[in-house]
Amino acid sequence: MPLTLQLKRHVPAEPARVWRAWTDADELARWYWPASFATACRVDLRPGGLFRIASAAAGTAVSGEFAAVEAPGRLVHTWRWDGEDAETLVTVEFLAGADGGTDVVVTHERFTDPGGSANHAQGWNDCLARLVAYDFSAA
Repeated sequence: MPLTLQLKRHVPAEPARVWRAWTDADELARWYWPASFATACRVDLRPGGLFRIASAAAGTAVSGEFAAVEAPGRLVHTWRWDGEDAETLVTVEFLAGADGGTDVVVTHERFTDPGGSANHAQGWNDCLARLVAYDFSAA
């Protein structure tokens, strides 16, 4: 039975601004992985478009294809680590919060084992912590 994980964080910026930080390649590279990774991103933001997030320093990369691009509310894409066969599915929702901020909900599904789900839960927790701390006024 496939496994699903879901995480939610409140981000202190409006949904359109958080959407841009998540979908603009230059901005995404600044917060998605730790600064020491010297992350490089490519984003072709359209259904059927591809993305790639890579770090030569960490020797890792992930890529996928966009299934849904509904600015500024919902993004759906596949997820596959370089060198692995398994492909999972990520849905990110950008929900307006009462305070003008954004509730970001990440749903990552189609895991085939609890270990993969747990590893990704830790990664998403770290990633979302960097997003919450991101300086949205800088870009």
